[in-house]
Amino acid sequence: MLTPNDVRHRKFRTYRSLLHGEVYDVEDVDDFLDSVADTIEVLGKEALKAKEKNNG
Repeated sequence: MLTPNDVRHRKFRTYRSLLHGEVYDVEDVDDFLDSVADTIEVLGKEALKAKEKNNG
């Protein structure tokens, strides 16, 4: 699971594009976004469980 520091300090690979200058590696960014989505999913499930426990 990612931490706030993981997100704040994440560095992506870059490469030079003739048309756009320095650009981020798309696969690297996609992999990171998958990790972010996984973390959000886990936290959402934990929040729902806590809410159910407090209301139940």
